Amino acid sequence: MKGVVINTSVLRDIDAGFQTNFNRAIGNVPAFYKKLCMSVPSVTAENVYAWLASLPAISEKTAEIIKTRLQVLGQSVLNKEFAGIVEVPRTAIEDDQYGVFAPTAALWGQRAGQSPDLELIKWLGLSFTTSKSYDGKPFFAADHKAHGRAAAWSNLGTKKLSATNFQLAYANLRDRRDAAGVPLFTLLNPAQVYLVVCSDDEATADSIVKLATLAGGGENPNFNKAQVLVLPGLQPAGAARPWFLLDCGGEVKPIIYQERVKFELTANMSLTADKVFNDDLFSWKARGRFAIAGGLPEYAYGSTGADAA
Repeated sequence: MKGVVINTSVLRDIDAGFQTNFNRAIGNVPAFYKKLCMSVPSVTAENVYAWLASLPAISEKTAEIIKTRLQVLGQSVLNKEFAGIVEVPRTAIEDDQYGVFAPTAALWGQRAGQSPDLELIKWLGLSFTTSKSYDGKPFFAADHKAHGRAAAWSNLGTKKLSATNFQLAYANLRDRRDAAGVPLFTLLNPAQVYLVVCSDDEATADSIVKLATLAGGGENPNFNKAQVLVLPGLQPAGAARPWFLLDCGGEVKPIIYQERVKFELTANMSLTADKVFNDDLFSWKARGRFAIAGGLPEYAYGSTGADAA
C-alpha cells in the first residue's frame, strides 16, 4: 500500500483538521462558569480589583448632600497557565493513520473548554477555607467584617440542604445591606439565582424549588425561587455535601472568571524541529491562561453541609 509523502502541504492539512476539531469541541461543554461568574478580561499577569468599601446613599436633596469618603479594598488575582501537549508519531502519518487522532483533538478541545468549570468546582470546594474574599476571610465565613461595619456578618452555613435551610439561606441573602444600612436588593431575578449542589443533592434541590405543590399538599413557597445547578465533582470525600445559593443577577456576580489568553492549539510540525528530527514525533500544544476568584461575598451563601439538616 502506498503511504503518505510527508511534506509541508500534508502537515498543513492535518493541522487544519486538528484545529477545526479542537475549536469546535471547546464550545461543546456545559460552561457552568458562564452562569455563575462575572467575566473579566485581563491584559496583565494579574488583575487588581478595587472594591469600594462603601458608596454614598442616593437620597432626596435637602440642605446638604450626604458625602461619603471612599475606602478602596484591594484584591489581587493572579492568572494561571493551563497547558498540555499531544504527540503524533511520524509513522502514523506515513501510514495514513493520522485520521484516528482527529477524535483525540476534539476530546482535547472539550477538556480545554471544561477547564474553567473544573477550576470553579475546585475553587468552591476551597471556599470555606483557602479561597479568600477581599477582606482576607474565607469567601464563606461567619465573621466577615468589611465596609467599616461595626458588627460582623455571615454568609456561612453548616447544615445539609433542606427546604428549611434553603429558606434560611434565602432570607440571609435577601436581607443583605451595605455599610449605610441600605438594602442591596438581592434575589430580584429568580432566573439568575442558582442553587448549586452536588450530584447527591440533586433530588432534594429539585423538590425544594421545582415542585409547585408540596408532597403533603398545599403550595410550595419556594417554587421557582432559584435554578438548580448540579456540579459533578463538587462533593468531597466524607459525609459533607456542600451547597450554595448565589445571586448572579446583578452587575457584579459573586465569583470572577478572569481570562488572560483564550485556549488555542499550536503545532510544532516543522520537519527540521528537534522533536521531529530526533524522535519522529509531531506535537500540538493546547494552552490558555485564566483564573477563578471571589467577587462579592455579599451576593452568595454557602453551607458546608457537614451538619444534619
